[in-house]
Amino acid sequence: MQNHREWVFGAHRAYFEEPDLLVMKFNGPAKLEDSRKVLEICEAVGTKQPVFLISDVSNSSIEKDARELLVQQAKAEWFRGHVYLGTGPLQRAGAKALMLALYFTGKWTVDVDFAETERTARELIAKKRAQPPKT
Repeated sequence: MQNHREWVFGAHRAYFEEPDLLVMKFNGPAKLEDSRKVLEICEAVGTKQPVFLISDVSNSSIEKDARELLVQQAKAEWFRGHVYLGTGPLQRAGAKALMLALYFTGKWTVDVDFAETERTARELIAKKRAQPPKT
């Protein structure tokens, strides 16, 4: 049976599937305390080995202080890739701004992609898994 861990924080939810997939589904505004929990979860699963992250932001937004915390404290070594799911123009612009800010810190080298469905995101990740990790 597949190893599966799950977290619920506020209106948001995250789950980890072995061997290396973390899925986060956000519902409504993501606040500072939500970003703290996101970082805690990413660190918990990503320090054992880098993971692929699917972030479903189709029904959410992120507050400025919450976004800034992620920029300051997210660590590229926790991730093999990040796929944003269900982004409209507003969410895609926000996601790109967050990733651009992380790239400018000089500590972010993780590939960021966008997909319309979770199935498409999982297919993309399966292709990336077949590639050797970046060093």
